[in-house]
Amino acid sequence: MAQKNQEQARATLNKAIETDPDYLNSYNTLASIFLAENDTENAKKQHMTILEKNENAATSHMILATIYDREDDFKSAEKHYRKALEINPEFAAAANNLSYLLSSRTENFDEALTLAQKAKSRSPEDPSVMDTMGFAYYKKGLYGNAVAEFLDCLKKNPENPVVRYHLA
Repeated sequence: MAQKNQEQARATLNKAIETDPDYLNSYNTLASIFLAENDTENAKKQHMTILEKNENAATSHMILATIYDREDDFKSAEKHYRKALEINPEFAAAANNLSYLLSSRTENFDEALTLAQKAKSRSPEDPSVMDTMGFAYYKKGLYGNAVAEFLDCLKKNPENPVVRYHLA
């Protein structure tokens, strides 16, 4: 991979999987290559294999959730975000992403705000968490809180068009 020879890296990782099918890092690294190549189907297969071998692999649930989210399969995304949080209740990225999904795709604004607050408590300076927090406040009708959160976010990331859109 360091030599930018993805084909050889894939072959070596497949050999590593063949040699030791229980060493999950090989599947994860192979999935990373597939994601870098925008081959989401093969990336999903690798993470599903990891979950078959270890259903408590929170990171694989998180990665699958983000893939499904990008594919507009929100039901599958929600399922995997929830599973990641069930395994690791302090998983800030999963709480953040599930909050945004619930805020934008459902009427479950109370849970969305609770999840955003959990993410914010774990990653208070992360601009994406700040944006989600602002969006959750907005969806709850707490406009003053939303504006304050968006403005704080813009201090960290002043050129972010999504945050500017949410603030508008």
